[in-house]
Amino acid sequence: MKRKIWGWVALLTFAVAVWLALRLIGPAVPNEIHLLTGPVGTTFHDDGLLYKEILGRHGVTVDLVPTAGSVENLEGLIEAEEPTAAFIWGLWERDGRKKEPPEGIESLGTMYRLPLWVFGRKDFEVAELGDLSGFRIEAGKEGSDSRLLALLLIEEEGVGEGVQLGQSTALTVEQVREAVQNDRVGAFIAVGMPDSELIDTLLRSPELRVLSIERADAFAIQYPFLQSVRFPEGGHDLRANIPDQDLQLLTATAQLVVTDLFPPALADLLLQAATEIHGQASPFSSQGEFPRPDTAPLPLNRAADSFYTDGPSKLQRYLPFRLATWLDRFLGALVAIASAAITIFKIVPALISLPFRLRMRRGYIDLQALERSAGAGADKESLLDELARVDRSTASISVPMHNLDIQWIELRQFVHDMRDRLEAM
Repeated sequence: MKRKIWGWVALLTFAVAVWLALRLIGPAVPNEIHLLTGPVGTTFHDDGLLYKEILGRHGVTVDLVPTAGSVENLEGLIEAEEPTAAFIWGLWERDGRKKEPPEGIESLGTMYRLPLWVFGRKDFEVAELGDLSGFRIEAGKEGSDSRLLALLLIEEEGVGEGVQLGQSTALTVEQVREAVQNDRVGAFIAVGMPDSELIDTLLRSPELRVLSIERADAFAIQYPFLQSVRFPEGGHDLRANIPDQDLQLLTATAQLVVTDLFPPALADLLLQAATEIHGQASPFSSQGEFPRPDTAPLPLNRAADSFYTDGPSKLQRYLPFRLATWLDRFLGALVAIASAAITIFKIVPALISLPFRLRMRRGYIDLQALERSAGAGADKESLLDELARVDRSTASISVPMHNLDIQWIELRQFVHDMRDRLEAM
């Protein structure tokens, strides 16, 4: 009867372990994520469209959220309650002060180098950074990427006090076209890849001249998050010879960041998309250079670390995303179930045999006491009476498992041997 009870206990315990392990699979991977980008027409937003298209192939909807740029993206990510990713190029406050790394924010890696461009009006004879003094500069609204870098640039060039920064909305393509046509500003400062709609519009504007940042190498030395790069004459449009001279530019590295609760399977999928989008050669990177696990000052996401070390999920290479993700989670739960089963089926037999082992131990202790008493010359009749009690006690021991029979038989044999020796005294 006891054996049956313990068997039911083992079965029930295993069933509970299976239930808990299946719970480890957790909820299904979300069907939708939010991606904080930048103003429409910028590189961040253009890239967001590519991520939207690639993740859409795998049944994941990407809700693109246009923002002013990195500062707003980071603020939105910190407040996000749903799976959200964002592009940033640095950690900054809206007023241009450096921001400490927020808790719970992780990076999926560096995606590419984001160049800074300065455009001056030809009719205002703005040919170098020093000529910006006295003019109004359009660099987007407070907290935007272009404005933060513009503040850094004009302050270090010593023209900050003589420059009026426009207090406009985000620097959009429509805004740029209107400003150029109405002669409202003397210069524009923007960030983005040359093939983005915004930068392409500025590069092709006949009213504007793109400026080379002559001290770009010095800026890169003083500010390690910046890199000095060369953009050759005709590098954007060879036939139209845009730009019409070699340029020395500054770039900042753009990262894709998430919260530490972002689903690992989606992080893996984002990085697969990143490899497809950013792994190609560009004017500022070589083939396969990006994405890469450079994430300072943010920590690297655990799923990203696995991706850079081992590559994408092996199942995702051969199976549809949803099926591969489910199998990954199920196999993880299966390992937990197997581990629980091994543990349970080791513990349960030990628990079942515990009363048996305790009574066996008591029997051996009693026999040992009798041996000592006999050696000390105790009364034979008293010893035989005590042995009879031990005999009855050990004879009533219930053997719970077949593999314990031999231990019980050995104990009983010791009892009989002792009786023979006592009777021969």
